[in-house]
Amino acid sequence: MDTRTKSKLVEFRTPFLVSARSGPMPAGRYRVVIEEEKLLGISFPAWRRTRMTIAQHGLPNGRMPRGTPITSAELMAALFTDREVPS
Repeated sequence: MDTRTKSKLVEFRTPFLVSARSGPMPAGRYRVVIEEEKLLGISFPAWRRTRMTIAQHGLPNGRMPRGTPITSAELMAALFTDREVPS
């Protein structure tokens, strides 16, 4: 089965919540990784999201960040809430 991975950077000015963690995630830059698989048996190319994770970007000492599962609804809500906080 064909799969693909996409990623993007997002930045949070304030801590935010993700249901997969017991406490808040700190403010900062995060890499969101989206894994998708190609749907078979249809006449046009289409992809289905199979997994999405978020991990801190640019950790000191070259540490590899561990991805935390997140849903697109959680990500959108966290970004919206972060944008609503006065600068």
